[in-house]
Amino acid sequence: MSERHVALPARPSLEYYRKQAKNLHRAYVTGDAAAEARVADVLGDRAAERFLLSDAQFVLAQEHGFGGWAVFRAHIESRSTVEGRPVSRLIGLGSGAYASMADALLADLRRNDSGALRRLRAYVPRHATATSATTAELRDARLVIAREFGFPTWGELLAVAEKSRRALDELQEKRRRLHREAQALLAGDTDRLAALNADQADTLLHMLAGPETIPGVRLDEELGVPRAAVDVLLSKATDLHTPLLWAARSNRVEYVRLLLDAGADPGNRTWGATALENAIHHGHTAVVDLLTERGLVPRALWTYAACGRLDLVQACFDTDGTLRPDAASPRPNPVDVGAALWPPLPPTDEPREIMAEAFVHACQHGRIEVVRWLLDRGVHPDVAPYYGRTGLHWAIPPAHVEVIRLLLQRGADPSLRDDLLQADADGWIHIFRAACPHDPLTQQIHDLIETRSP
Repeated sequence: MSERHVALPARPSLEYYRKQAKNLHRAYVTGDAAAEARVADVLGDRAAERFLLSDAQFVLAQEHGFGGWAVFRAHIESRSTVEGRPVSRLIGLGSGAYASMADALLADLRRNDSGALRRLRAYVPRHATATSATTAELRDARLVIAREFGFPTWGELLAVAEKSRRALDELQEKRRRLHREAQALLAGDTDRLAALNADQADTLLHMLAGPETIPGVRLDEELGVPRAAVDVLLSKATDLHTPLLWAARSNRVEYVRLLLDAGADPGNRTWGATALENAIHHGHTAVVDLLTERGLVPRALWTYAACGRLDLVQACFDTDGTLRPDAASPRPNPVDVGAALWPPLPPTDEPREIMAEAFVHACQHGRIEVVRWLLDRGVHPDVAPYYGRTGLHWAIPPAHVEVIRLLLQRGADPSLRDDLLQADADGWIHIFRAACPHDPLTQQIHDLIETRSP
């Protein structure tokens, strides 16, 4: 049996693969045993009835992990080198971590786990209609993992994983060497900072975007360091987009404001998603509001709902109540926004799914008018488009009491458990409100849940 889902070279040649398809077609027609095995592995008995050049092209595409020749060809024609791909989603994990994920998935597939079967059907074309996962192989599990993390083949995932690991090691070493300069930033020592080069300034600005990136310091919504010191770094910086993204993820509200004033582009997608998409998924409503003032990117139903723009939400529907086709611009892979322990199944264009995503983000950010409007349009209060998390789950960590009250009034079930934490609404209170058990809002949420629990 052939080893499919092979990686492409850094600069693939479409002409090369056209010749490979012709060679495969010729070899199969002449009875070559290896060619027959490759074709049967993809096409099964169908090849015995007819095997054209287009079928050989399809086999080749499948062997590289693509659904068909057209998709495979388009990828080759538009593909940049592996070295140019963003690596943020891989957070420095080495290839061994992904191999372990694939092994674990294969074990789930072999025992025909329903969730594993859904993932297999979503990402491996030849299993798209499978009713059992027990025939899946390691190469299939590897392709699922690769595509869940946004890569077309296993080989490309491993190549970029190693690049990501090296990049993280280099960044950590840069930060270690800038310990004194970081202390100068905290102390407002503008003279020392003025002597830095652009790369050092970029690194410090990146460090300033995280809550605990500077050793011994916890940074929150306030800027946390002297403004004059940051201005010195900004005057030398060559990259404002990376710190903006990480500041949006980390709820560094005043730093986000400062970066925007300095010219950071809120629509930049260098790392796979905009700052607004990051802020939405991480639940940082103050950052969401700030970014929305500078430009709502992307413009889609789910971002409108998260930003509380009921007027724009309503405009996503035609007069007959049909969701407009442009309401679902491409949604980011949750791995790209650093908000997922595991990527979900790929999103669809199904209106109910699009509306469900908008609904839970409105709950997450306390946009009660949007929540009420979507409920009135027939959205069920227990929709859970991400990891089994309902609107109640999303509204509990930020303590959106009025949203929680509304959801319960409309029939939300507080006993439902999410897929990752396996916790119901009361469990989420204990997990996400544990640091403030005596907060009046925590008590209100607990009382509401207790009243509605069976």
